[in-house]
Amino acid sequence: MKTMGSRIVQHCLLPIGITCLILGVSPISIQAEWMLSLYGGIAHTLDSDVRLKEPGDTRLTFRDVAWDDESFQEPQYFGFRLTYWLSRQSPWGLAVDFTHAKMIAELDEDASVSGRRGGELVSTREALGDSFAKLEFSHGHNLLTANVLYRWLAHNRPSWFGRLQPYAGLGAGVAIPHVEVITASSVTGDYQFAGPAVQGLAGLHIDLIKHLSVFAEFRLSYAHLDVDLQGDGSLETDTWTYHFNIGLSLST
Repeated sequence: MKTMGSRIVQHCLLPIGITCLILGVSPISIQAEWMLSLYGGIAHTLDSDVRLKEPGDTRLTFRDVAWDDESFQEPQYFGFRLTYWLSRQSPWGLAVDFTHAKMIAELDEDASVSGRRGGELVSTREALGDSFAKLEFSHGHNLLTANVLYRWLAHNRPSWFGRLQPYAGLGAGVAIPHVEVITASSVTGDYQFAGPAVQGLAGLHIDLIKHLSVFAEFRLSYAHLDVDLQGDGSLETDTWTYHFNIGLSLST
């Protein structure tokens, strides 16, 4: 049985392998430029509706659930990206990106609740903690995406200005959250492939020395989370998250 780690490695290698086959290049092509980027920062998920299904005819919708990110608490927000630029002079690149963010529901906040609980109709406002002892993706709200990037290269610009390299990109992939949900009837704590994810990003690289640069970046991501709960239940939500990142890049 494949482990979650091996599945993540396979998902990372597949887009790179397909890219190499399409372009007819090898991973060690001297014409290409490889870049490894490591980053940290902060990510905040906007309020979202949470849909809970459990045995016993429970079908509830919790509206505008508030999420905390705790980006600077363990485990901290981080990410890495491996980029393949088609050549050193090409503005186009392809990248595999992994982001580890967190989503932690604020259980003491009130939420509008509607649906059925144990077959009884519900339409009220109550603390989220009345239905959940735990509702979070704190190990984390992980996104694995394949991305197309475009960079603006320096042409006939002063040397100091030539160190600046703006870039932008779009990506699509999968959400792999660590589901930590406790209700009155179930306890769930595992990694799951939860649904599709997409993102857009824009940033600025600043060359420090040869092969080393720093960057600042903004991105907006969307993920549809549809996860299984122990005991034949499920939980579903659509998340929009904005990220502010800073990091280091090493290039060939």
